[in-house]
Amino acid sequence: MDQLTENIKKNMEKIKHKIVVISGKGGVGKTTVAVNLAISLVSVGLRVGILDVDITGPNILKMLGIDPNLKPRVDPEKKRFYPVNGPLNLKTMSMAFLIESSDSPVIWRGPMKMSAVRQFLGEAIWGELDYLICDLPPGTSDETLDILQLIPDENVIVVSTPQEVALMDARKTIRMAQIMERKVLGIIENMSGFNCPHCGEYIDLYPPGGVKKAAQDFNIRLLGKIPFEIEVSQQGDLGMPFILKYPESSSTKAFKDTVKNIREILEK
Repeated sequence: MDQLTENIKKNMEKIKHKIVVISGKGGVGKTTVAVNLAISLVSVGLRVGILDVDITGPNILKMLGIDPNLKPRVDPEKKRFYPVNGPLNLKTMSMAFLIESSDSPVIWRGPMKMSAVRQFLGEAIWGELDYLICDLPPGTSDETLDILQLIPDENVIVVSTPQEVALMDARKTIRMAQIMERKVLGIIENMSGFNCPHCGEYIDLYPPGGVKKAAQDFNIRLLGKIPFEIEVSQQGDLGMPFILKYPESSSTKAFKDTVKNIREILEK
């Protein structure tokens, strides 16, 4: 076993619960779920880290309101670095810390991306944590495959909208995790519908029932249904997690119920 792999193993042993947030398709709100999950956990006094594994599209710093000009502190003797402390002392690591600007593309092939993921897991000094939330890019390729191989005891959460096209890819992702014998905690239905601001009626954005059926087909749990609210995307752009800005909103209440379900499974 090489030194970096050994470091990954030692780091992960200090973290009680490792959660990987994945989706088959982009645009389903996976990063929004990961960020607000991390903030929900750290806001109740738990020790939490969040790792942005989307090497070519790192958005977590933007959604957390962290200045990308901040840099991880390096320990020259250990030749390792410390994740940056974000809101509520949330330990945060992202490729966005290492690129010149938000307009700078990361034009890397698979091996380089996989090397970065390994360094984030093994060379970062995460310390003892209750939870590490890993936000993965869409799909079932390099970064996702590497994380699933490097953290055998991780817990997988799949995020999907009720749209059939999104569900087609989400189902592939669930199957991939099961083939690799990883624990799938369940699936979260995001943008499940919204309350009309004029008449108050609940309206389904997509034909309902698809996420529930996927959960039944794969024998996994439907962890929660997060409604669509314009303020959620606005707060992501402004760098303020919506659960902090709108604690009484329908989305926040639904999200807290979802987090409660996750914690009940892991901490029972």
